[in-house]
Amino acid sequence: MTTHRGDRRESRRLLAALFTTALALGACGDDSAGTDSTLSTPVDAVGVPVDHGLSETRLADVIASTVGIEGVACGRLAHGSGFALTADLVVTNAHVILGMDEIRVYLFDGRELRGVPVSFDPDADLAILEVQDADLDPLPLAADAAPGSIGAVFGWEDGPFPDPTPYRIDRPVTVRIERVGGTERIERKSWLLAAEVDLGDSGAAMVDPSGEVVGVTFATSTATGSVGYAVRSSEVEALVARGMDANLTVPDC
Repeated sequence: MTTHRGDRRESRRLLAALFTTALALGACGDDSAGTDSTLSTPVDAVGVPVDHGLSETRLADVIASTVGIEGVACGRLAHGSGFALTADLVVTNAHVILGMDEIRVYLFDGRELRGVPVSFDPDADLAILEVQDADLDPLPLAADAAPGSIGAVFGWEDGPFPDPTPYRIDRPVTVRIERVGGTERIERKSWLLAAEVDLGDSGAAMVDPSGEVVGVTFATSTATGSVGYAVRSSEVEALVARGMDANLTVPDC
C-alpha cells in the first residue's frame, strides 16, 4: 500500500477526533507486561493528569509519526511502539527487538514494512531501526523537560493505531536495572512518570504539548499501573551521535 503526504494530511484531520475520543475512553491491557522486577513505586508519583495538553491538530500530526513494532522473540510474539527520528529511521526500546529475527513495523496509514536494526544500546534500552520507504515526518527531540510538565505517551497498545495517554513528569531519577539481554546491573537516567503505562507502550514517545519528544517509555511500576519510567531524550541524541551500523547484529534472548 502506498500513501502520499497529501493523503496522509487528510487522514490526520480525520483521525484527530477519533483519537481524542479513544483517549477519553482510556487504555486497557496487561499492566505487568514490560515491567522490571527491580522497579518499585515511589510514594510521591501520584496524580495522573486527565489531559495531555496537545491540540487535536498536534495530536494527529504526532500519531502519524509513530509506529507499532511486532515480531517473534524468545519463543513468543513481542510487540512495542516507536516513533520517527527521520523519514526512514525509527526509535524504540532495545528490549522490544531483543532476539527478533524479523521486525515488522506498522504505520498509521495501514502499511506494514520491515525494520532493520542500525543501532542498539542495552544500557539506555534504546534501538534505532531503518524502515525503507516509510517516508515519515520526524518528531523533534526536546532539549530538556521540567518536573510537573505534562504531555502524552503514544503507545501502540492493542489495535491498529496508537493510544495517546496523558503523563506528568514527577521528577528525574536514576534507576538501577539489569542491562538489556544481560545480568549486569547498570544505572539508567530516566524520567519518573505519573501515567498509565501498559502493554505495548515500550518504546513509545513521550511528547510534550509543543510536539517535541522528551523521553521514551521503557517500564511501568511493579506495584501500580499509574507509575511509568522513560529514558530521557538526551540519551536518544547520544545514541544518534554514535552513528548507525548497517551490519548490526541484535543479541539473542
